[in-house]
Formats: sequence, C-alpha cells, structure tokens
Amino acid sequence: MPTLFARKRNSNRRGAIIPVFAFMLPVLLIFSGFAINLAYMQCVTTEMKIATDAAAHAAGRAMSIHQTTDDAIETAEKILQMNDVNGHIFSVADAQGADDQVDVIFGTSTRANNGFGMYGFVEASKSEVDNGTKRATSVGVVSNAQFPMVFNAMSQANFQPFRRSIATQVDRDIALVLDRSGSMLYYTDEEAMLETIDDLYNAREIITTEDRYRYPYWQWNRWFGWIFRGWHFPDDAQSNWVRGTGSQFVPGTTTTGDRLISLTEKNNAEKFLYDRTVTNNVIYQVEKWHNPNHTLGNVFHSSEANELTVPEAIYWYDWKNNSDRAARFSRWSFLVEGVDAFLDVLDLTDQEERVSLVTFNSGATLDISLIDTFDPIREEVEGILPFGGTAIGTGLETGLPPIVNGEASRAFAAKTIVVLTDGENNNGTDPEVAVKNIVRGNAVTIHTVTFSEGADEVAMAAVARAGGGRHYHANDGNVLVDIFEEIANNLPTILTE
Repeated sequence: MPTLFARKRNSNRRGAIIPVFAFMLPVLLIFSGFAINLAYMQCVTTEMKIATDAAAHAAGRAMSIHQTTDDAIETAEKILQMNDVNGHIFSVADAQGADDQVDVIFGTSTRANNGFGMYGFVEASKSEVDNGTKRATSVGVVSNAQFPMVFNAMSQANFQPFRRSIATQVDRDIALVLDRSGSMLYYTDEEAMLETIDDLYNAREIITTEDRYRYPYWQWNRWFGWIFRGWHFPDDAQSNWVRGTGSQFVPGTTTTGDRLISLTEKNNAEKFLYDRTVTNNVIYQVEKWHNPNHTLGNVFHSSEANELTVPEAIYWYDWKNNSDRAARFSRWSFLVEGVDAFLDVLDLTDQEERVSLVTFNSGATLDISLIDTFDPIREEVEGILPFGGTAIGTGLETGLPPIVNGEASRAFAAKTIVVLTDGENNNGTDPEVAVKNIVRGNAVTIHTVTFSEGADEVAMAAVARAGGGRHYHANDGNVLVDIFEEIANNLPTILTE
C-alpha cells in the first residue's frame, strides 16, 4: 500500500518542468541576446581602438619625420585602410556621414602637476599649424560610427562607439658624443687620395689641356714707370719683366709640361701621407704647378689626373697653412656639416630639445652642458682641432650625466645619446661594457654612427643594439649629413590618450 501511494504521487509530478521551461525560455533568450550584443559591442569597440591607436601612432611618427600635417594625414589614412572595423573601412578622405567618420587633429599635449600629472591636449587648426602660428607636438585620430546590433529588437537598434587617440612627440635631452681623435683630421677618403697619387705617377704622357692661364707682364721704365708688355704664358716671361695679377683663361691652348711625380715622390707620399715636413705635400705641389696663383676650389684643367687632385689640393693647402682648425675635406670638416644639419632640424621641430656636447680622444670632456639654443655648439664644433687617441667608452660615460641628472635635464624628456667615431677604441672603458652599465639603470636610447672604412662597425652596431637605438655608417661626407638629419627627425612618439 505505501508503495502504491508513492508511485501515484510520483506520477502526479510528470510534466511539471514544461511550464517552468516555458516561463524561463524568454528570459534565457533575453539574457543570451544581451550577452551576444555585449560581446559584439566589445569586439567592435576593440577593433576601433586598434585601428584608431595604430593610425594615431603612425601619423605621429610621420609628423615627427616629415614635419608636415599632410604627411600625418596621409599616413593615418594608409593605416586605417589596413585595419577594418566590423568589416567597415574608415577613411579620412571620404567620411561616410556625420555619424560615421574619422578626423585627424593637431595640437599640443602638456603634462599637468609640474610634469607629474595626466597629459592634457589642446587642439589647433591645421591651417594654424601649417602657417606656423601654432605648435603641434601631438597628432590625434578621432573615429566614431554607427553599427547595427545583432539583436536589435532586444535593445536599441544601433550603437555608436567613439575613440580618440592622441600620439605625442616627447621632448628630448640629447648628448652628442663626438670623436675628436687625430684620425678625424685625415682626408675623408684616403683610398681616393692614394689612387690619385698612383694616377699622378702612372699618367706619364703628354697631356693636352683645353684651358690655360695667361698673365699680364710689366716692365719698369725710369721715364714712364711701369709699362704693360702684354699677356704672356708663364714660360714666356723675360728676365726683366714682372708678372702681374689678374690671370685669365685662354681656351684652346695646349701645354706639354704637366707636372707628374717621380717614383721617390710617390713612395714618400704613400709612406708619409699626413706628414707636413717629409712629403712636402706632393699633391699640393702638383696642383700648384697647374695653378700658380693657387686660387683653389675650381677645376683648372681637363686632364683626369689634375681634376682628381683638386679636393686633395684644397685639403693639403689647409693642412699646410691652417693650424687652428681642421682642413676642408677632412673627416672633421664633414662632421661639422653633419652636426650643423642635425641642429638645423632641431631648430624647426615643435618639440623642445636640449643638447649637450661631449668630445673624446684619449679621454673625454663635457664641452657644453644641456642648452636649447644651439649656436654655441656649432661654434665649438667648428673650432675644434682633433688630436690624440680614441676612448669611445669613456665618451659614452661622460655623455650620460648631463642628460639624466644635470641641472638642465628634465625628468620626463626622452634621453638620447648620439655617438660618432671613425676608428676603434684604444683608450679607457670598452664601449660595449660602458653601454651595458648605462642601460642597466637608465632609460636611454643610444644611436651610433661610424665614419670611414677604418671604423669598428661591428662593435658600434653592438653598442646600438644594447642601447635600443640604430647603427648608421657613412664613407661619404654627404651621407654623414643625411644620417644626422635622420637622427634629428627620429622623435620618440607615445600615445598619451
């Protein structure tokens, strides 16, 4: 009997879950739709964040490198084309409507609370930035759009995500660390100089020239004073005539006596390449033979040998006559041009850079602490006469303190060291050891530049890798100038919003 009662009671519970399920199903569908919509909105918002952040950062880098708003906008457009949002491609140039568009904005970002607070962005119009009336240290990309919901019957039909990303070029404290060793006085291309010496020895044949100098000659007369005797070539002079100034080219004449060099001169020139007294500057003497007035700086003959000697002759002229600064066409003279180009670029950026100057030979000296007006650095570099050994690591160590804890250093400025050398370390701290010690406790980026074939490119590339920077190499003075300009434009860019 109890068993029968239990069976009857259990049979009365059959089908009881159906009303509960019928009641809960709409609730489950509502919550499922809400969850799917929420996940969908989060996915679309994340895609928009990725696209906008990438476009802003790329636009900021373009603005840093090219310093034009048009390049920033063009770069933002390219990145947006590469990052779709829910299958939709945003475009700066072709906005889809008031509620579906992307804008690129410009302005300045400054940090509140004396540099310890949040960044605040102040917008300036593109025209104000282009005409120079307003600064632009930041580039922003603003995107918004309307997207349909997956289950639009469960809530609103559309949702409108919004994203604004601001990329800011950070101010920099920079240490220029320059090699002032004796080899920086050498001719910028030693191989070319040795080839010229070889050409001057081997080209032992009669050379016909298209142009030749002629000179006015004068003779003294006790009654009439100086009498003009006419134009003559150097070998036409009479014993009692005086050659005057005012030489002139005479086209179409020839000479059969171009100055070449003997085997002894060739050997001495190669052995004592940078000795003022032993070689008697054979290239200088050859050029002087062709150009007795020694008006250096032009090509005076069409012969290949003489054309090759012109830059070397200018170099030797300075080497022989100037004792207070580096010769033209020396490695240091091209470094002066490179530093000048570097500072010219910094003068034009909207960011505030401060630069210090360190030079090294057998040791290292801090020549100028951090400053934001660069003419003193230009003047200092131009007036340096290199000499001594090469202490690259010591130069790096000396370049660090002014930018990390000097009186003019700034806590939130990016720290950069740019070191140039034309040789190998032969004094003081090993540069690879020095850079490891520097980066261990300091947020510093180190770029390295090697100049000439005698430089230790392998070691300096390792220094750049350890310092988180780039290594550059130049055998040519023009390339060196381009490198310095590129480094100057390489502004650090961070997302500040």
